[in-house]
Amino acid sequence: MRTDPANLEIMRSYFHAIASSMGHVIERTSYTTFVKESADFATALASPEGDFYVYPRSVGVTIFLGLSLEKALESCGPLEKGDIVITNDPYTTNGLASHLPDIHIIKPIFAGDTLISYAWSFVHCSDVGGLVPASISPTASDIHQEGLRIPPVKIYRKGTLNTDVKLMLDSNSRVPHLNYGDINAMVAAVNTAENRLMNMVNKFGVKDVEFAIHDLLDQSETRARRVISEIPDGTYSFHDYLDDDMLTDHPIRLAADLTVDGGSIDIDFSRCDPQVKSAFNLVTNGSRHSFLLQGLINFIISEDPHIPVNGGILNPVSIHAPRGSIVNPEYPASVGVRHSITMRMYSTVLGALAKAIPDKIPAAGAGQAAIVVLSTQEEGSGNRNMAVVEPLGGGGGGHHDFDGIDGIDHSSGFLKNTPIESLEQHIDTLVHRYELVPNTAGSGHSRGGHAIRLDFEIIRPDSIVTARGMERLKLQPWGLLGGSAGSLGGVVLNPDTSDEKPLPKINVLTPEVGDIVSIRTASGGGWGLPQKRDPALVLREVEMGLISVEKAKDDYGVVIEEDDKKHSFIIHEEKTAKFRETFHQKDSTEMDLGSSREQFEQHWPEDVMDQLIEKLQTLPPTERWHKKVSIQHYLKEKLQDKSISLADLEEAWNHHA
Repeated sequence: MRTDPANLEIMRSYFHAIASSMGHVIERTSYTTFVKESADFATALASPEGDFYVYPRSVGVTIFLGLSLEKALESCGPLEKGDIVITNDPYTTNGLASHLPDIHIIKPIFAGDTLISYAWSFVHCSDVGGLVPASISPTASDIHQEGLRIPPVKIYRKGTLNTDVKLMLDSNSRVPHLNYGDINAMVAAVNTAENRLMNMVNKFGVKDVEFAIHDLLDQSETRARRVISEIPDGTYSFHDYLDDDMLTDHPIRLAADLTVDGGSIDIDFSRCDPQVKSAFNLVTNGSRHSFLLQGLINFIISEDPHIPVNGGILNPVSIHAPRGSIVNPEYPASVGVRHSITMRMYSTVLGALAKAIPDKIPAAGAGQAAIVVLSTQEEGSGNRNMAVVEPLGGGGGGHHDFDGIDGIDHSSGFLKNTPIESLEQHIDTLVHRYELVPNTAGSGHSRGGHAIRLDFEIIRPDSIVTARGMERLKLQPWGLLGGSAGSLGGVVLNPDTSDEKPLPKINVLTPEVGDIVSIRTASGGGWGLPQKRDPALVLREVEMGLISVEKAKDDYGVVIEEDDKKHSFIIHEEKTAKFRETFHQKDSTEMDLGSSREQFEQHWPEDVMDQLIEKLQTLPPTERWHKKVSIQHYLKEKLQDKSISLADLEEAWNHHA
């Protein structure tokens, strides 16, 4: 380390203040509700090599932490003072831009002729063209259907706006004024960073600032290795599923094999499914992509809360992601719903860690971030308005010393609610309900977080609803160490009426005026044996209306009776003690995967699925998913719900050769 530790801590505070101030600029000057209210944006400072050396923890989203600007910067040639780069293209940035609505802005910062840093920001823009309003259709079959691709180009040259680039951006959006308002907010943010970093250089000197940048990265790596070294050496495996690809009814498998060796960790994603023909793909180019590693990142930060939050955290990590897999797809695979992989891989990596250190790992949360978008026709024109109704996360998973958070999963905790007043001011709709759903939390010593329900009314003709990232409608979030799996989500049109109609996951929904769209999320899984939960906590939740008297007894063994005279509830201590003596005893080491997943895996055992994926990797990437679906259909028709053997798989593979 070249910087005195006391001075490094001071400079770390300066860097953090600069990066945070960038975020506050975006919050205050952006145009769209999804940016200024829900906070789907990020800011950071990167080293001359393109690594983030400071990344705010409390402003914007956290999932870009370990990514690199290097590939994007290589693509646009030498940069000069005043240049600003814009891009949204996953395939030319090694996945820095993970889907097309995420527009990134990068500005080099020079001290004299010396490049000392980059200022970076991104926002999720409202619309970049494509098949549907808001651009993201889960059923898009290639990236060209998802909107305008912007390779890394200079939107500003030496401080002057490149009007050709602006014209191109405006001409490829349904709401160019909203997009450009958010882009201007990012430009203001990186300019703010430049001014404040120059003040810091004037205070400390160029060399000390350069040393501090690299020392912070080194410090994070050292402390991350210390955390990893506390995990017992060995290989730990887990897999989970996305519900389906929205073109077939086949679950998409995500798997991680973690090998811990001292202070380093290798993660192999070879057992993941091949790339799919819909938008559930994540471009990584086989790199150490933080969208795959967010669960591990959050574990390290939780174990060392004072670690400098920067890209050095991932230096002890190596990965293997085969080309042509869903976590390393080949061009032109569509990628619009790539965050579904992030959410599920979050709990998959933690599920593997739970095999080694279960007391430190939470149960699975809802594992989704359904971004519900409403688009309405402007009266008297051909233009459309659009706004995010709400980002719907669902309940968090229970932990050893606290319950899961109601209504928001820990893997998407950076997204904020859109205030109903703000939403109804920005777009024509009427919200009927936005509330927790009783009796949904996975039971446990620490229960999961309850699901949430959003009901909103369509009040303008030709309205369109999209909802990317909706998951856990078929396969439940898992419970840990005897805790129960969480509940499933769902979609209902016109609930509690004679016109009530259940719907599948939303792709593009065109409801009628007066229709009410009701979306319910999954809840979080429980942690630990439910019968060990403090009865007083169960009573409190009955009083709050979160759980029923029946659920208190059936799930927790707590007998609660109503005192009619006092209009209150009381625990019947004697009955509770007797009932808990005979209460069904779960295995305290059990992971409750949910009945739907257990049924699926009885039909498709793990070793058979492993063998199928290994065989698929011998084919060209674009043929793999089709082959898998064909084989699964064939074996389903032949064997119905019987367990498939390796011999059955071999016969089916040869049949489809």
